Order: sequence, then C-alpha cells, then structure tokens
Amino acid sequence: MRRRTQSKTPSRFASALSRLRRPQFLDRLQLELSAQQALSTLVLLALVIGICAGLVIIAFRQLSEGPAILYLPKLEDFESLSPEWRFMLPVVGAMILGLIFHWIAPSGRPVGVVHVLDRLHNHQGKMPTKNAILQFFGGALALLSGQSIGREGPSVHLGAATGSWVAQRLRLPNNARRTLLACGVAAAIAASFNTPLAGVIFAMEVVMLEYTVAGFLPVMIAAVSGSAATRLAFGHQTMFNVPPSQLQSLAELPILFACALAIGALASLFIISQRKLVPLQQKYSPLLRFTVAGAATGLLAIWIPEVLGTGYDTMELAMLGQIGVVALTIIVLAKLTATSLAIGLGIPGGVIGPSLILGACIGGAAGHLANIMLGEATASPGLYAMVGMAAMMAAMLNAPLAALLAILELTYNANVLFPAMLSIVVACLVSRQLFSTDGIYQESLRALGKSGTPSWRAQMLSRVGVAGAMERAIAVAPQLLDQAQAQRLIDQKPAWLLVDTEDSAVALRTADLAHFLQRPQKEPEDKEQKPAQEEKIDLLRLPGERLEMAPLSWRATLLEAQQTLERRDVGALYIGRDYDQGSSGVRNCDVAGIILPQHIEHYYRQ
Repeated sequence: MRRRTQSKTPSRFASALSRLRRPQFLDRLQLELSAQQALSTLVLLALVIGICAGLVIIAFRQLSEGPAILYLPKLEDFESLSPEWRFMLPVVGAMILGLIFHWIAPSGRPVGVVHVLDRLHNHQGKMPTKNAILQFFGGALALLSGQSIGREGPSVHLGAATGSWVAQRLRLPNNARRTLLACGVAAAIAASFNTPLAGVIFAMEVVMLEYTVAGFLPVMIAAVSGSAATRLAFGHQTMFNVPPSQLQSLAELPILFACALAIGALASLFIISQRKLVPLQQKYSPLLRFTVAGAATGLLAIWIPEVLGTGYDTMELAMLGQIGVVALTIIVLAKLTATSLAIGLGIPGGVIGPSLILGACIGGAAGHLANIMLGEATASPGLYAMVGMAAMMAAMLNAPLAALLAILELTYNANVLFPAMLSIVVACLVSRQLFSTDGIYQESLRALGKSGTPSWRAQMLSRVGVAGAMERAIAVAPQLLDQAQAQRLIDQKPAWLLVDTEDSAVALRTADLAHFLQRPQKEPEDKEQKPAQEEKIDLLRLPGERLEMAPLSWRATLLEAQQTLERRDVGALYIGRDYDQGSSGVRNCDVAGIILPQHIEHYYRQ
C-alpha cells in the first residue's frame, strides 16, 4: 500500500475518503462490510467459505478414518481387537500426542471449540494457523488411536480457522471476520454430521450467542455449501438407519421424565468434573496429562471396548434396541469416565459425539424398562435412545434448539420432537437450576481463567465496525497555518480538524477556527505603514474544545474502540487505514474518520 507523503501545501488537505490510495471498489466494499451494509457480498463470501470448510472436513475425515483399515476390519470396530491391542492403542497414541504437544510452544497448543470461543470473544475472531494445523493432525491421531472423543471438536476448530483465514487474507474488518468464522463453524458441523440446519443453529446458539437476520443468511448458505461438499464425497444417506417409531401412550411420559432427570444429573456430573480437570492443563505437561488419559481409556477398554473411539456403532445398536439394560449402564459409566478424563486433560477432541452416545445408552435403557413395566404396547427403545441423545446434548452444551434439530436431521424421524422437547426442558432445568452448571464450553473457559460469555452490550458493539459510526467529516491540518489556508479548510466544511503534533494528535472543532477568523481585526495606527508579515495561526492555542486522540485500525469494531478509549484515556480515536501496518500519526496514514464516546453510546442506545 502506498502511503501519502507529507505535504504542507494547503490544496493537499481534503476529506479522508478522497485521500485513500487503494482501489476504490475494495475501499467501498470493506467500509460497507464494516458498517454492515454489504449483506450480498457477505453471503457470497460465506458460500466460498462453506465450500472451503467442507473440503477441509473431507480431508480431515479421510485422514482420521482412512488409516484405520490397517488394524480394524471395519470403521469403529474396536471391539474386534484383542485386549492387548485395546489397551496399547490409546496409550501409545496418547503418548505420541503428548510428545507432539510438548514440542509445540504453549501458545500453539489450545485447540477445539473452547479455543474458538476464546478467540472469537476475546481476540476478534483471529484464529492462529499453527493451532489449526495442530488440530488437524492431532485430532486425526486422537481419533485413530481410539481416544474417547468426538470428531466435531476438531471440525469446528478447522471450520472456524477457515473462515478466519479467508477474512484475514482479504483484510476484512473484524465484525465481518466474526460472521465468517461462524460460517465456517456452521459448514463444519453440517459437513461432519450431514446436518445443515443443526450447523446453523449451533453456530448461532453456541458460538455467536445471538440470533440476527444479517447473521443467519451467510451462516445458512455456508452450512448448505459445506453439507453439499461432503454429500458429494460420502453420499446422501442419513448417519443412522433407525426404523420409524413413535410414542404409543401418554403413560410413557413419566418414564421419559425420570430418564431426563438422570440425564440432567449425569450431564452436570460431567461438567463439574471439567471444573476440576481443565485447570490441570495449565499445571502439568501434555505428555503426563495425555498419558494418564490414554492409560485410563486403555484400562477400561480391556473389559469395555465400547469406550474406544467415537462409538457411533454402539450408538446405533442402542437405537436399535440390541443392547441390554445392564450392558448399557456399564457403557454409560465407562464412557463418562473415559471422556471426562480425555476432554478434561486436553486430548484434542469434541464432546458432542460422546454426549450423543451417553444419551442414547441412557435412553435405550429407559426404553427397555418401559417395555418391561408397561408391556410391549410402548415405543421401541430406539425412540427413547433418540430422546436421550437430544436431552444429553442439550444439557451438556446448554443448546436445546441445536440438540433438537440435530437429532431430527440425524434420524429423519419427526416423531421424536414431542418427547424430545419435554426431555430437553427437564434435563436443562436439572443441569442449570439444580446443579448450577452452565454449558460445558463456558465452564471450561472459566476454569481456564478466560472470559466466556460477553455481555449483551459487548455483543451489540461487536457486530458493527467503526466505519458504521465514525465521523467522516474531518480534515488534517498542520499546527501553524495562515488565514488563507484556514479559510480553505473551513470551506471544506469538516466537523473536526485533526492536528498532528510531535507528542500526540489532537482534534479541534472547525467551528472554533471559524469563530476565531470572524473576530474583529485591529486597524494599524499609521495607515501608510506597510503591513507586517501575516502572523501564523496556532491551532493548539485557539480557544475551544480540544481532544487528545489515539490511533485505531479501521478494521476494529465498536467494542474495540470503546476498550481503546478506556485503556488510553483519550477523548477520541482517529481511524487510520495504514495504522495497522506500522504508520502512526494522522499525517502519515490515510485517516478515514474519528470516533468519539458519544458515537458509541448513540449506537447501542438507538
């Protein structure tokens, strides 16, 4: 980018937008995105990001599933391995993961959904590439070695990194980056489970923590394009093939109610365990933590091989009613223990998959008990398993709508909606009210000492860039100028004059300069005396309001502007095009406008 050279010629002073040197189309596009006035462009970018995220997820699935044919007769069939293999596979895999993470610098280790939320809410959605690369290969190795995790955690991270990378390459404003990050998340969930609608709701309910029309449209098209990419690669079939079933009698509702109580309690137990385990990630080395998690999983797998891997084969058997009550209970206890240790100690994986398995097993057990207590004129255990999946996912993630739609899309059984809605409400109430737990991601962020849930005010200010609220009627002026120069500045009708001094930049109202020029002029006593050289006007000595300013990148959001005003303790911010490339001072960078505290207050109060 070419920088504007300094010049003291008065004619070089002009409004900010006329001084911009970059291509006009790109300038206009970026400013419109910052001001939330380029929805069609955002939708087009979301389409591209959805396709890119879908391709990344396809590559991740190939890497995390393809090599498994070397030691498994079929995908997820860890039960066919010998006890020795079932123990050694997760232990060796965890140790290799620990060595890799130990070799990586601490700043490059955070991965998963918790990392995405931290970067979104605390770092304007800037996703480091090195963390995404570690997630890609580390997540694949964790899945191949049978760790008790889900693949959606790595998928969400990779999708978010894709959206953030595109935004950074195009130098888009930070508010647009947040939306494109959510697009990547939606596309990743849609591509992982073939659930585009659930991907949209997950991105809005869990990641963005808001519902807006301007956010929905780009996220929807990203989810569709991401799902389309994986359908081309893996086919159109649903994830689970379960015979149609429906609730046969209202007498089954008490059993579903009791099942939801148990699910809410177990979800809370899992979340509480993360409060204790997650802080250990900051105290002990990855090699030690991962080895402990892998050894625990391996020991449990000797007797209960269903704890290994994502466990979708076990989930389908539970939905088909082919596993007994005792076996389901044992699987729940073992899976809960193994997953708690794996996720809490930092194994790079997700919790949605394990939550679905836990819910399916608890629901399947409740279905068998319902058949025994009420006779065969009841719904099949498969319906109870589906209801349990929805309730457990909702209670663990604190995402009831995303859970409901995920089960609907996974099974294509609309009969699950009525009982699932009841169970979700009960399980979420138990988790949130009785045990006082939030979603697993928010609790993990707090355990790491990070801010997880922004206030409504912070959310609102993050949606729009500074271009949407800044004062653009400005002109840059030297500290000293003659009356002719001053009059030309006033003729441009700027609201503020920006004066660059050696120590700082100052904003001065143009009206103060105009009032000064209108003062009565003293006539010389001797009219024949030649007029002395015209005295220069010092803008910093004029009577009136002057505000000390600090620089801010034009990509920033209003939230960043507010935080900068408070941190620098200044009266205004000047928005510089070149400031984020090392330029400083209003005369050394293209200034697009200024932000005052009242601009921010007016935005969130309107």
